[in-house]
Amino acid sequence: MLLDDSLTSPHRLPARATLAVDQREPAAKNYNGRVEWVDLSPDQLLRACGLPDSTPAWEEFMRRYHPILAAAATRVSTRWGLGSPDEIDDVMQEIYLGLCADRARILTSFEETRAEAVFGYLKVVATNLAHDFFRKRSAAKRGAWRTSNLDQSADVAAPGDNFERHLTLAKVDELLVNHTQTENGARDRNIFRLYYRHGMTAQEIAELPGVGLSAKGVEGVLHRITKTIRQTLAQAQGIGGH
Repeated sequence: MLLDDSLTSPHRLPARATLAVDQREPAAKNYNGRVEWVDLSPDQLLRACGLPDSTPAWEEFMRRYHPILAAAATRVSTRWGLGSPDEIDDVMQEIYLGLCADRARILTSFEETRAEAVFGYLKVVATNLAHDFFRKRSAAKRGAWRTSNLDQSADVAAPGDNFERHLTLAKVDELLVNHTQTENGARDRNIFRLYYRHGMTAQEIAELPGVGLSAKGVEGVLHRITKTIRQTLAQAQGIGGH
């Protein structure tokens, strides 16, 4: 399927996503000087997308990664919708709005420097955001929300359960960092955030380049970190942990 210019141009951010980026504070001092955006490493670019006045960073992001997002939008739209250019454009809006949300938290929370890992991550994230678009549309038509069942380990809490609801993300991150000061700490933090924050399944996380674990291995990491954080919270509250 041929995509129109709004989808294929690497320098055109969808209108609503542009608005989300432009309504920010003046430029952060980190990038006050001249920046060669094309020379930034993947992790530097993802972090720059979360800074105020980050439009140049987003333009470089689109130059590198827009084709991955467009391919995900086209694939999901063709499977679950009409696959028309207008519909794909709407899916792209959903993807970019999701990426821009909360100062690009989806991007800035991913701790990985290797290009292939970033490509894999963005492919999965874009696909999930595209699925969200069709879930929301279907829910609006039915007047009720339904989500597909995901295979979950009995020892791992489902994303968004009561484990995080009573805590701020900042507190969760503080505990997470404190309990992952190991050789594989960055990997384990990524796994935890991808699962709890972004709703990725253990299988999806295992398939990302560089994770180096099976789905069962990912579940093991989640179980270990979740148990440790729960025990810490229980001790702080003066109750027994499980």
